[in-house]
Amino acid sequence: MKKLSIFFVLLVSLALFLTSCAAKPDQETTLLTENVQNQSLIAEGSLQPINSLAHSFSVSGQVAEVVVKNGDVVKPSDVLVRLKDSSAAELGLENAQAEALAAQQAYDQLASSKDLTLALAELNLAIAQKDYDKIRWNQISEDKARETNPDVINAARAAVTIAEDKVKTAEEKYNDFSETPDSDPLKAAALSTLSNAKLNLVQAKLNLNNYINPPNTQDLSISNAEVAVAKAKFEDAQRQLEKLQNGSDSNELQMAKARLDSANAAVANAQSQMDALTLTANVAGTVVDLTLQPGQEVAAGEIAVIIADYSNWIVKTDNLTETEVTSITNGQKANVILDALPEKILEGEVTYINSLFEEKRGDITYTVTILLTQTDPLMRWGMTGAVEFLK
Repeated sequence: MKKLSIFFVLLVSLALFLTSCAAKPDQETTLLTENVQNQSLIAEGSLQPINSLAHSFSVSGQVAEVVVKNGDVVKPSDVLVRLKDSSAAELGLENAQAEALAAQQAYDQLASSKDLTLALAELNLAIAQKDYDKIRWNQISEDKARETNPDVINAARAAVTIAEDKVKTAEEKYNDFSETPDSDPLKAAALSTLSNAKLNLVQAKLNLNNYINPPNTQDLSISNAEVAVAKAKFEDAQRQLEKLQNGSDSNELQMAKARLDSANAAVANAQSQMDALTLTANVAGTVVDLTLQPGQEVAAGEIAVIIADYSNWIVKTDNLTETEVTSITNGQKANVILDALPEKILEGEVTYINSLFEEKRGDITYTVTILLTQTDPLMRWGMTGAVEFLK
């Protein structure tokens, strides 16, 4: 409370000095009493930069390089300190990257193969449907002639007539050699011509009969069987395509995708292990309290570097009691006198009143933050002083 007494004496002295010239001697006691009664709320506070952050490694290791020094201004992601590379971490990253590459290639191959398989299935379905439609269209009906086109039937009848005439002509020529021995080449040629003419006649009659007569039982069985086979092929092609489209046979592709995801996660983890060997800035500010040097062993979690933002200064006071804090509001003006700079009155305003209480020496207290609107180049982190909350 010594600081508060000094601040109070300064305020009283200042008030007496300001009124001594205008006030009469018999008014001094009255003015002093009024100043004491109307004094502002005063509390002790500590000077701090507006923001600061302690940086530490997440892994233990030996310092390889200290990139910055105390007083350097850094921005986020700037490198601060590097640890020596770990051969195990490097090997782990290389292995993870190799596995990720292999997994990616396997997945790409399966994915492209699936696209090709799907395209082939669509083609097979189109062909099967075309064949099925064609066979159904050409299917023989039990109660209908095989051919209803009169031109085709007339042509078949004419072929029979022509064939019969050729047989008759061949028989007459062959009969001319009736007395000739069978070894006679001319007789043999006539016999050959006659035999071929008879065969052609038989085929012409079969063709005509096939056109003008309804199908027999055998023909119907063959036709129905052909339709059934074509239909089965069409339905099978349809099922195969639907199976591919629904992804019901994509277990292999899913397994390949799972392998790829796992490999990528392993790469990310291995990369984070490598990244952990480099300490970078997470905030902008000035490097302070840096004592590391190459060769030094650093433990995980041990504070390595502190970065402070000196662009603005705040004063925090944590000794306002529950009865005093109720008179403080955000935006309220305040004056600060630092013990190290007693001749300077620094202006500021309240920016935050902590809702969480602390218990100190039997009192319930709250922390209040004052943002200084005036600064001094001689100000240093941690300086103490008195805060006057203006009414």
